[in-house]
Amino acid sequence: MSAATTSARPLRPALAAPAAGHTLRAVVRRGLRENRSAPLSWGGSLGAMSALMAALWPSIEDSMDQLMKAYPAGLKEVFNIADLDSVEAYVDAEMLSLIVPLAIAFLAVRIAARAIVGAEERGYLDTLLAAPLARSTLVAGAFIVSAIVVAEVLAVITALTWVAGWIAGADPSLAVLGRGFANVWPLAMLFGGLALLAAGVLHRAAAVTAVAVGTLVAMYVIDLVGKLADPIEPLRGVSAFKYYGSAVRDGIDPVAFAGLALAGTLLAVAGALLFDRRDVR
Repeated sequence: MSAATTSARPLRPALAAPAAGHTLRAVVRRGLRENRSAPLSWGGSLGAMSALMAALWPSIEDSMDQLMKAYPAGLKEVFNIADLDSVEAYVDAEMLSLIVPLAIAFLAVRIAARAIVGAEERGYLDTLLAAPLARSTLVAGAFIVSAIVVAEVLAVITALTWVAGWIAGADPSLAVLGRGFANVWPLAMLFGGLALLAAGVLHRAAAVTAVAVGTLVAMYVIDLVGKLADPIEPLRGVSAFKYYGSAVRDGIDPVAFAGLALAGTLLAVAGALLFDRRDVR
């Protein structure tokens, strides 16, 4: 074979890196596999508690008028309690004013922290990044996985609550319960985004969780105290819980819903930019 023939033959092209969309789908699939038990464990446990509240309603409905008269006005304002005249309002007061928002926000933080700094602590993050995988894709995948898993868990809680209320004869509205639990989703994503922002700087899952959950609790306390103390009330503007409201009673506020979700997304984007510039230990 002549040298001319050899030089004329085109060189075999190098293997191209996977497209960003393909790698993102792979990251999301992997994250969903890692969290496949969450809808059952988190959704099942919180759903069982919420289902109990719905099932109890028919037995306590007649005594609610007297109970509401005994509630201090400040307590009713703090926990967004208006008239407990339906099973949906009772579930809202017992589950959606404190337990579910805090627990689901913690779940979003946990998923986000585990995907980045958790992998770093376990020693395989550098292996992942050695593949043709952009750091921003890894952060985007963690945020998407958080969004999907949180939605699945909320759907399980809603379904269990509605079924229990229906069996107990409480006649719950699936639409009203659904919008109440759906309203938790953007709040959780805000703190999931905050966890990814912290992961862009910190190297330990405990530190990331402390920052995000500490901010979660601080915002809740600020909102709580702001409702009770007029001098603190202006500070409620910095708390995400001011914009959370009660979707069971008032419906979903589209501006607040979109605003919280957008804020979480922007925090995740900022986290991706920071993570792209820091060292991996």
